[in-house]
Amino acid sequence: MKEYEVIQEITNACGGSNVPQTTITEMELEDIEAYVKSKHPKDFDRAVREEMEDGGVKYTLALGAVTYKYVFNEI
Repeated sequence: MKEYEVIQEITNACGGSNVPQTTITEMELEDIEAYVKSKHPKDFDRAVREEMEDGGVKYTLALGAVTYKYVFNEI
């Protein structure tokens, strides 16, 4: 298992709000893809994975008015 800093952002555009709710946690994960899939089992196939220049990995899942972003940085 590897240890990650996980930044989760949820943006809900309903009601005109574009300010994301952000949480930052440290987690030990075997597989970051499996983690995102466990959070969104029905919609995971719509998630977009992006390798970031700093070595982190970002998953973005846009579901209508709600957008989920997960950024994984290895510690």
